Amino acid sequence: MPKVVHVEKLGGPEHLTVRDVPLAEPGLGEVRLKIQAFALNRADILYITGQHYTELKLPSRIGSEASGIIDAIGPGVTRVKVGDRASTVPFYTTQSERHGVQGEFAIVPEGYLAPWPGNFSAEEACSVWMQYLTAYYALVSVGKLSTGKSAVIVAAASSAGIGAIHTAKAVGAMAIATTRQPSKVDFLRSVGADHVIVTKKGVDFSPEIRVATDGKGADLVFDPVSGSFSLDYCNGLNWEAKVLNYGQLEDQDPIIPILPLTRVKATFHPYSMFNHVMFPGELAEGIAFVMRNIREGRFRPIIDKVFSLEETREAYHHMLGNSQCGKIVVRTADGSN
Repeated sequence: MPKVVHVEKLGGPEHLTVRDVPLAEPGLGEVRLKIQAFALNRADILYITGQHYTELKLPSRIGSEASGIIDAIGPGVTRVKVGDRASTVPFYTTQSERHGVQGEFAIVPEGYLAPWPGNFSAEEACSVWMQYLTAYYALVSVGKLSTGKSAVIVAAASSAGIGAIHTAKAVGAMAIATTRQPSKVDFLRSVGADHVIVTKKGVDFSPEIRVATDGKGADLVFDPVSGSFSLDYCNGLNWEAKVLNYGQLEDQDPIIPILPLTRVKATFHPYSMFNHVMFPGELAEGIAFVMRNIREGRFRPIIDKVFSLEETREAYHHMLGNSQCGKIVVRTADGSN
């Protein structure tokens, strides 16, 4: 029987197991993928701790990003065939036990398949869609980032942060990266950041934002931290700036500094890419944007480290250690061939 990653209890990676399950068959409008690699995301941690957009229903499979070969198709599937290579787009589901992708096979609705870029490895192909679509809808669709504007990209050495740096540069904007680790400064410059600010919890870095933007302030902040972190940059915003909050690295709801935001007519926007990919037109638009930038050489995922399927729990602990620069990937036995 194939092996999958499973969570049985609410909590951290210690509750993850790799276990044998019966091979499922695709239903109406679904395909089955023989997985070669899957990527880890912070959203997976939020999911198994019960803090994610998607409600945790135990027991459950987990994960939303993978690459593999289609080995079965259900009734009504028209765009792909058995033998095609494909990647998965993260999406909201009420059937997480059926639609989790971390393991040796995955059942995925046809509408949430995306291209496997031709010259990408399996590890790269599974690492595209969360980071670049998350950045595209936040920075471009919602944030209206464009030439001459600036974006502060928080926790920028993450895969989502790297995707945001690449996206900001692709639309002609300035990318101001932040990190709490001085050791990551050179890496962030190497992936395209125009400025890098090393931050400390509770220390206002608005002056550094003002310096980087010639006194104007940032037009957009892409913030996965939450808690009180916005207090550290709220005085560095431009007129009508947008703050897009998409995570809870501090394990707290965000504190919104009303007065500083009101003074510059800024807005605070709770954000999830799931609210965009659920609409076929928006999903097609996002995929087209990402594929165009891949073809033109602007986008390519950076892989931090690759683990085996049996090392999945260790991969999650590596992510929680916050030392990574780029995507953490697990390769299945099939992907090793």
